[in-house]
Amino acid sequence: MDFFDQQTRAQSKTRLLIVYFVLAVIGIIAAIQGVAALIFSQSYTDLEMLAWVSGGVAATVLLGSLTKMAELSQGGRVVAAMLGGEPVLGNTVDPDERKLLNIIEEMSLASGVPVPEVFVLPDPSINAFAAGHGPGDTAIGVTRGCIAQLTRDELQGVIAHEYSHILHGDMKLNIRLMGLLNGILGIAFIGGALLRFGVFTPSSRRSRDDKGGGLAFALMAGGIGLYLIGWIGVFFGNLIKAAVSRQREFLADASAVQYTRNPGGIAGALWKIGQFASKLSSPRAQEASHLFFGNGVGESWLSLFATHPPLDERISAIDGNFDPAQVREVRPPPQPGPKAEPSARRGLEAIMPGMVLPGMGFSDGLSQGSLEQAQSLLAGLPVFVAEAVRDLHGGCAFIYAMLLDEDAERRQAQLNGFGVEETVRREMMTLFARRNEIAPDQRLPLVDLVMPTLRQLSPDQYKAFRANVRHLVESDQRIHLFEYALQKSLLRHLELYFSKSTGPKVKYRGIVPLLPDVGALLTGLAVLGNDDPVARDEAFAAGVRELLVKSSLTRGEACDLAAIDAGLDRLAQSSPDVKRTVLKACRETVTHDGVVDLREYELLRAIADNLDAPMPPLPPVQSETEAATP
Repeated sequence: MDFFDQQTRAQSKTRLLIVYFVLAVIGIIAAIQGVAALIFSQSYTDLEMLAWVSGGVAATVLLGSLTKMAELSQGGRVVAAMLGGEPVLGNTVDPDERKLLNIIEEMSLASGVPVPEVFVLPDPSINAFAAGHGPGDTAIGVTRGCIAQLTRDELQGVIAHEYSHILHGDMKLNIRLMGLLNGILGIAFIGGALLRFGVFTPSSRRSRDDKGGGLAFALMAGGIGLYLIGWIGVFFGNLIKAAVSRQREFLADASAVQYTRNPGGIAGALWKIGQFASKLSSPRAQEASHLFFGNGVGESWLSLFATHPPLDERISAIDGNFDPAQVREVRPPPQPGPKAEPSARRGLEAIMPGMVLPGMGFSDGLSQGSLEQAQSLLAGLPVFVAEAVRDLHGGCAFIYAMLLDEDAERRQAQLNGFGVEETVRREMMTLFARRNEIAPDQRLPLVDLVMPTLRQLSPDQYKAFRANVRHLVESDQRIHLFEYALQKSLLRHLELYFSKSTGPKVKYRGIVPLLPDVGALLTGLAVLGNDDPVARDEAFAAGVRELLVKSSLTRGEACDLAAIDAGLDRLAQSSPDVKRTVLKACRETVTHDGVVDLREYELLRAIADNLDAPMPPLPPVQSETEAATP
């Protein structure tokens, strides 16, 4: 299933959602116009009154929606906090939390997305959700009951389901839906406020004051009318949520089976929901009801409003031969207790080894082969670096150590004027001394693993960290390809997080204005992958053919990282269709000679990441040591 095709489908769903939303607002205006006509004894077709009603409703809905959207622009962590979630630190010693983090890290490495923020909700029920604006801005929330009640295979099935929502663009659609519906709820809130004011105003208790009594009656009548009309909007909003959510849940279930090749895992989790419950205790669960793995707000009295298909239908669609007798006996609901303090570093728990080389694609970003490869990669990490990337000081020191130059003179130039705490400096040098113990194909995945640790930096700490990274990259007077790929991916995702941005807006819907930028990418990939000029020309031409446009693009003589960097910034503002075409051209250039080496992969990974395309790990066919870019 094509990743960019799913993004396009999600965008079309968003447009349909906006159409429904506009129709709901028009319905609200018509209903309020009728109530106002009765209260003020005016004609329903009074244009002046209609203008006031329309303006008031539009302003209220717009203000409510924009306020909520501004709140949600901070990312999925806002939704997790709203539902009472507590963040899980990377060096937690809680065994259930370690199991959860291990599975999420596997899924992230397998799909090529940065490890998301992880939250645990205190509920004993079985449920989970993913929220955010894109793969690089995601929070995954899991209930305490979910990680305690489910086996590892079942929990993996639930997390795979949530990664389907991440990869298919469902999260952005769902978070926009939350913002839009908040505007309609504003009508009901105003109605409730008017009703309370009318009931408790002193004039309502003075029966001798006919004028005051009339005002109180008008306030109460208007409040009741607005409250009911507001819930008419919510009624249609719930219909929209149900229509959007149900089919996406079936797709996410099927994708989870595709990713894990284990239908019994997710089927067992769904069966256990039927034995216990999935309802959340949070009073704000209704706002996010369409995000959950299971029904988080209880059964709807009409199937028309159900955001999730019935459990038996979901199980049958996954595994028609599912046998509940094979499901492990369910443990009693967990009792709340003292939370373990992550005071000591822990190594990774043992995980199943195995490696299958995946195809060179950008489709779903996840497959059984890439998942097994991610498990093998995690299992093979040296313990010292696995511990470092889960500690705040260790995570910063790891990034700094990876950017230090091998040449002593250049390294000294980097260290001059490099201001960090002494403890971080010592750990940096210790990690640098052992850097050769880290396999080349483990380096970029480790950047994904360190991402949630670095999100714990304060804004001021992040500014200092960003300045340090740029100092190390620039002060040795040369940029290695790995340095470029590391800083491009790392700072891009952290910048989005700390700036609370949802990313660049679409500016280019056609590829023609971007052809010089695409040419710089294809030149870089052709030069890196081929020593012979003729082979470089052939690889470049193979990529150009994928653009499907008449072009006079010519190959450059060198991999120009400055031109590539500027081009990627513009390409990031292109539509999903343009990004898909560009990545197909890049893929064709890289694979034209049938060999993908480490440097090609690092540049291709930086390109794909900048274009919001998850790219699974791909170990090089031939291993090369780090070298300066030609």
